[in-house]
Amino acid sequence: MKNIFYFLTAILLMNMGCGSERSSENKGDTAELLVIDPQHFHAALTQKYANEGIDTLVHLFAESENTATGYTELIEQYNSRDTDPTHWNIVGYYGADFLEKAFQGATGNVVVLAGDNQKKIDYITQAVQHDRDVFADKPLVIDVAGYNKLKALMGDNSKEHPTLIYDIMTERYDVKNQIIKALINNREFSGGLQAAGSEPVITFASTHHFIKEVSGKPLIRPVLFFNTKQQGEGLVDVTTHYVDLVQWMLSSEQVIDIERDIQLTGARRWATTISKADFTRVTNLAEYPSSLLPDVAADQTLEVFSNGKMDYSFKGVPVSISVEWAVESLDGRGDQFRASFRAKQLTLDVKADENAKMAVFLTPGNDDTRFEDKLKSALASIADLPGLSYEKVNGQYKILIPETLYLSHEEHFAKVLQQFLQYRKDKSLPAWEKSFILAKYYLTTKSLEYAKR
Repeated sequence: MKNIFYFLTAILLMNMGCGSERSSENKGDTAELLVIDPQHFHAALTQKYANEGIDTLVHLFAESENTATGYTELIEQYNSRDTDPTHWNIVGYYGADFLEKAFQGATGNVVVLAGDNQKKIDYITQAVQHDRDVFADKPLVIDVAGYNKLKALMGDNSKEHPTLIYDIMTERYDVKNQIIKALINNREFSGGLQAAGSEPVITFASTHHFIKEVSGKPLIRPVLFFNTKQQGEGLVDVTTHYVDLVQWMLSSEQVIDIERDIQLTGARRWATTISKADFTRVTNLAEYPSSLLPDVAADQTLEVFSNGKMDYSFKGVPVSISVEWAVESLDGRGDQFRASFRAKQLTLDVKADENAKMAVFLTPGNDDTRFEDKLKSALASIADLPGLSYEKVNGQYKILIPETLYLSHEEHFAKVLQQFLQYRKDKSLPAWEKSFILAKYYLTTKSLEYAKR
């Protein structure tokens, strides 16, 4: 595979700039990927599985081979695996002028982005200006200035077939979230969500760790991960998934009016302190790079503003979202997540079960003797999730989900990609999807601006 890769790189270098941009090819139904500056492994997940809607020729542009090594190594793994191998032909270009070269000639019609979140909006701008669709990892933007650029790009209706900008919202395809959405919107069963009050009706809270093991090996993180000017602070990164879920659950396929439907009521941010020894453990670097020195205290600890909490109202429903990053899990439990939805007739929780596996639990709001019959009927009515059942655990009802309904993280990516490809065939992003993207990044960036006051 490496020989093929370097041969194709040489061919590209000889032909770079020899052709003019061909918009008819750029907008073809078959996607030809243009991968730019892939510093995050999510760029490669787009290609874990072959897809008949995607050409096997892939164009890669990055500043250096080192910045793209994680991406190219994963593609080599996919191409060489024994079961269901892929057949990607990577044509690579490396150099300081990679962004300029990326849009010269016929270099693909779908830009794939996953990496430096601060630069991402500039990459998106270049893609739109050169008539390329965009499939990007979250977050698309990390501050209000970036949001304003995104709003201008997505509000441009001058083209007959506007360029698509789509972010990778995988959580919509998690079976637990699909169950929650179905039960909440079954008003006969749930009674609808609680009326607005002083307490949040919907809560998302997650705790993550800088130092952790993946597949039994210590995870080595890039410096980029600790630079919130590039990565984005906690309020604008992981929160995007939770904000999207609120919108998707409560306003599915309905256009969101930002001024009418969203009211930010509070936000705050705080830093995690990382010792120099722990920084070395997680990066394999003996010293802090110059890019992080502004965040290094006198005692040589690193301050990372990775934590945040936002409170807001969405269509009258109070919501609270918080994200925290600890240095390391000292109790052995690892990353933690919990979500709660207070309906009029019950409370729905997503939390770890007795086996530390995330599960959906229901708590009836009163002594309803017919609750189990209603629950059976409600679960049976979710036609696209067959086989759901329940068991009673400590006064709550735990939803039992057949293993066949669970999808892996990579399979979630494939689902989002397939939806994006369908939108390309339709030659437009639905108005509700566009409004979801803009509402989401309006809220996250406004929350950060509010917290910095």
